[in-house]
Amino acid sequence: MSSSKSHSDRDFLSGIYIPPQPGLFEQIEMCGADLDKIGEVISVDPGVSAAVIKIVNSPVFGLANKIGSIPQAVVMLGVERVISILKTLLLRKSMSDINSRMDMNLFWQSSVSVACVASTICRQLNLAMADEAYMLGLFHNCGIPVMAARYSNYQKVMEFSYSREDGRITSEEFANFGVHHAAAGYRISRVWNLPKVICLAVKHHHSVARVLDDHSIESPTLKTLLCVLKMAEHMVNLPEKLAQSDVDFEWSRLGDKVLEFSGLSEYDFEDLEDAVRYTLGGNY
Repeated sequence: MSSSKSHSDRDFLSGIYIPPQPGLFEQIEMCGADLDKIGEVISVDPGVSAAVIKIVNSPVFGLANKIGSIPQAVVMLGVERVISILKTLLLRKSMSDINSRMDMNLFWQSSVSVACVASTICRQLNLAMADEAYMLGLFHNCGIPVMAARYSNYQKVMEFSYSREDGRITSEEFANFGVHHAAAGYRISRVWNLPKVICLAVKHHHSVARVLDDHSIESPTLKTLLCVLKMAEHMVNLPEKLAQSDVDFEWSRLGDKVLEFSGLSEYDFEDLEDAVRYTLGGNY
C-alpha cells in the first residue's frame, strides 16, 4: 500500500502547479550575514515590506516596542524569523492567480486564524516554538487551493471529507483523486525550502494519531507542533469555515490523545481557550 500510494502521489504531483520559490530568497542568501543588505533586499517591494511590518507588530509576536522598518525587523527578530514571515506572504501572493474554484479570501482568513491561535497557544503554554507554530498554521493547508484548481469537484469532496464521522479527512480525498492535500502541501513546503519539521508537520497534519503513537519518531517538536495545530484548528472551528461542517469529527476522534500528549485536562483546555481568546481579543 505504501509503495502504490507513493507512486500515485508522484504521478499526481508531477502534473500539479507548484508555485516556485521567488528569486528574492536567492538574493537574500547572497547577502551572507550582512543584515543591512538583507534589509535592503526585502525592502525593495514596498507592499511586501509593509505587510511584513504589520504582521511583526501584531499581538501574535508580542513585541514591547513597535518596529518601523524591515532593517529594524531583521535586527530585532533575526533573519530566519523575518524570512519565515516573508515566505508566508509571498506564497499567498504567488497563489493569488490560481483558478482554484474556491473562496480564496475565506481560505486565507482561516489559515491566518489558525496561525495566530497556534502561536498564542505556544506562548500560553511556554513552548519555545511560537514562530514555527505560526508558519505551520499558515502553510499546513496550502495544498487545498492547488487541489481545488485541478479538480472541479474538490470543494464538494472536501466538504464530505469533513463530515465523515471517523474523522479520516484525507482518506476521502485519496479515494477520489489518488492523492490528498497534505501530500500536495508537503511538496509545496519542500519546494519553498521550509524547515524540515514544518514540512513533516504539513505532511502528517491529518495523521496525527499515527505520529503520536510512533515511538520511532524521536522528535518531540514535530509531535508538539501537530498537537498545537490540532488545538488551534478546533478553537477556530476550522471544519465549519472550510467545509460547512458544524462538528469537528477529527477532534472528536483525536482530541483526547492530543490533550494527553500535551499534559492537559479538558478543564485546562477550556482555560487555555479562554486565555487565547482574551489575548487575541476574540478576533479569530
